[in-house]
Amino acid sequence: MPKKKATAEVANNLTFLKTPTGINGLDEITLGGFPKGRPTLICGGAGCGKTLFSLEFLVKGIEEYNEPGVFIAFEEKADELALNVTSLGFDLKKLQDEKKLRIDYIHVDKSEIQETGEYDLQGLFIRLGYAIDSIGAKRVVLDTVENLFSGLTNEGILRAELRRLFQFLKDKGVTAIVTGESGEKTLTRQGLEEYVSDCVILLDHRVVNQISTRRLRIVKYRGSLHGTNEYPFLIDGDGISVLPVTSLKLDKPVSKDIINSGIPSLDKMFPTGGFYKGSSILTSGTAGTGKTSIAVSFADAACKRGEKCLYFAFEESPAQIIRNMKSIGIDLQKHVDKGLLKFYASRPTMYGLEMHLVAIHKAIQQFKPNVVVLDPITNLITIG
Repeated sequence: MPKKKATAEVANNLTFLKTPTGINGLDEITLGGFPKGRPTLICGGAGCGKTLFSLEFLVKGIEEYNEPGVFIAFEEKADELALNVTSLGFDLKKLQDEKKLRIDYIHVDKSEIQETGEYDLQGLFIRLGYAIDSIGAKRVVLDTVENLFSGLTNEGILRAELRRLFQFLKDKGVTAIVTGESGEKTLTRQGLEEYVSDCVILLDHRVVNQISTRRLRIVKYRGSLHGTNEYPFLIDGDGISVLPVTSLKLDKPVSKDIINSGIPSLDKMFPTGGFYKGSSILTSGTAGTGKTSIAVSFADAACKRGEKCLYFAFEESPAQIIRNMKSIGIDLQKHVDKGLLKFYASRPTMYGLEMHLVAIHKAIQQFKPNVVVLDPITNLITIG
């Protein structure tokens, strides 16, 4: 069910309203979302996720905030876009049939611009205005702006038409995303769009030591505070997740409650008789000293209390851990069957450290465990 419309307007102060993106983690970094009724530029190289960011912004707006959206495509047709995002669970055809989403493909012939030397966006304004009015759209995406001006060499005309475009979007009262390809030394190929948009977000896809990492940075945001660091983001079957790693605050409440380790003799070594609830415990030792056995005992004790445990395994498979722990009398399979114990197994070399942090954060949010085990954490440190 869509959220109440009022929740789609987040006041950053008494006068500045924002439109929540609905994208995991992004609203935290932007302190509420994109500027309401203003254009936002998302730029980056090929394959960094610009189109997916834009589509998720529209889909989440429809599903969570009951705000219809328009997607103007200059590269891909509607059926191609719909096919590309089916793996993420986005049914664009259904949303179009329900008159909540409209996708228009506009072909721009570069040769016609070069031949005449003239350019005017009035035709686009008419078509875009009709699309917005036909479904009462509150969100708009133009993907990508380079295709509009690919054959235009007159910088004066380019700057003037860009200003007209952004002013048209503001006059329509829609919250818009305009995507752009990165230039060699500029945020976009023309190097002009960042000067006429209210919010600029740069997406980056880099490969270091054969490990791929995607990152996001807010370059500017007129009239609003925002996170200024680079933030890793993950694209998976659920869409996009952004983890504001450096903005996570150490302001969580502490507890005086005690939970046992699952090893009575170990609990006796602590004056409190166990671990403080909500604390972090590091078990250190060389290979074969029993680190995993201690961790599994802790997980077993939590499940016996009826609590949920999320076990991150970075060295052994879940089946191997379950089999090995039977040798010390611990049956983990029964906890798995009851839904109290869940394993998340991944090789450290699959992603960079940032991507593992995003995946860990997302898994915890989804499963909502009482206790968490990372075994061993040193495997993550070696790839950091």
